[in-house]
Amino acid sequence: MDKITIITICLNAAERLERCVRSVLAQTHLPDEYFFVDGGSTDGTLQLLDTLCGDLQKAGVSTQVIHQVRHPGEAGIPSAWNQGLAHASGDIIALLNSDDFYAPTALETVLAGFAKGCDLFVGSINLVDAAGRKTGEIHPKCLFWQEIMMAIPHPACFVAKETYDKVGLYDTSYRISADYDFIWRCRKAQMRFLYSQEFLTSMETGGTANSSRALARNETRDIALKYSRIPFLARLAWLLRKITGR
Repeated sequence: MDKITIITICLNAAERLERCVRSVLAQTHLPDEYFFVDGGSTDGTLQLLDTLCGDLQKAGVSTQVIHQVRHPGEAGIPSAWNQGLAHASGDIIALLNSDDFYAPTALETVLAGFAKGCDLFVGSINLVDAAGRKTGEIHPKCLFWQEIMMAIPHPACFVAKETYDKVGLYDTSYRISADYDFIWRCRKAQMRFLYSQEFLTSMETGGTANSSRALARNETRDIALKYSRIPFLARLAWLLRKITGR
């Protein structure tokens, strides 16, 4: 298991996308293929991708820009992920947001993790501001925490393609929390999680989840109620988040 596919979905991401892609080009182990799913950018993203894809191809990375097809009733983010996954042939799949970026040894660390035997490899993330300055950090937590919160920092979660084959793709009915639903399904299917405290990804704060906190709270509550054996914890977590504004 050594072929890596990266998928980046983007919409008017010209301001941050180059930082994201340059972090991939700086890897000590380059991916085999890199797909971009564009949701209809009008800000110069597509023109920037022409240059970036050229640089990726020169480095030996197969790359393609996929123009997202909008389907009625489907949330844009999980639908874009799924459209990217339909093209992926790697053994290991990485979803890298256009405003996030990797540590230089991230993919090398991921390969070493999968060599130990796992279905999902999860590292830690640095939280950064728009200037790239660190503002906090998130570490993966044991799956007990999933009863009340997202235990997996998704930008640092790498998934075996076989896991998608077994568990399925992202549920497009969730606008914010399709990743939370996916992790729950992996847990229910008894997929093997391997955790690392190493920082693999830096994530810029202020994304869709942070700007839509009420919807994110409601979606995570509904997902936890759907899967959890302790529904009270899901309701309690929702109430605490509402009180604290998270």
